[in-house]
Amino acid sequence: MIGQSIRLTKIRGIEVGVHYSWFIIFALITFSLTARFASDHPQWTLAEHYMVGIATSLLFFGSILMHELSHSFVALAKGIPVRSITLFVFGGVAQIGREPDRPMTEFQIAIAGPIVSALLAVGFGVMAYLAGDQFERLSALAGWLASINLMLAVFNLVPGFPLDGGRVFRAALWHMTGSLAKATRIAAA
Repeated sequence: MIGQSIRLTKIRGIEVGVHYSWFIIFALITFSLTARFASDHPQWTLAEHYMVGIATSLLFFGSILMHELSHSFVALAKGIPVRSITLFVFGGVAQIGREPDRPMTEFQIAIAGPIVSALLAVGFGVMAYLAGDQFERLSALAGWLASINLMLAVFNLVPGFPLDGGRVFRAALWHMTGSLAKATRIAAA
């Protein structure tokens, strides 16, 4: 997918890019957040609504990148090459060079993303709490990011292959059956 993308950077040898469709969802999320912040905080100026909306959108996609990097870093630690990470309209995808060789490796790679999303949710939640009313803009930004990262962690644990939860399920099936092919068929069904 990196061929249909704008290359942003390279992290630990992994090309990171954004697919052209990302700009559509970025604009939609930014305008949605701007409208939400305008509704929730009418005392802010229009510029503040847009600044917080844009910053929140960028940090949201940064959170998705962290989620994908966690998969990638675990894969690299297990000796599995990672070709690229691409952010696109539906989130992000890490293109891992080959299938894991053991169920535990599959489990570790799959679970890394939801763990990072959950940790980001906790971190942003603490930030929102500490910012409180004194730093209202930071609190609003962090509160939304805490919620969305929690939803991202939970959604990715749905046991539908190829979501992370489906890969965790496949790892468990693989461990029980001893067959990656059989585990993949069952998890995909």
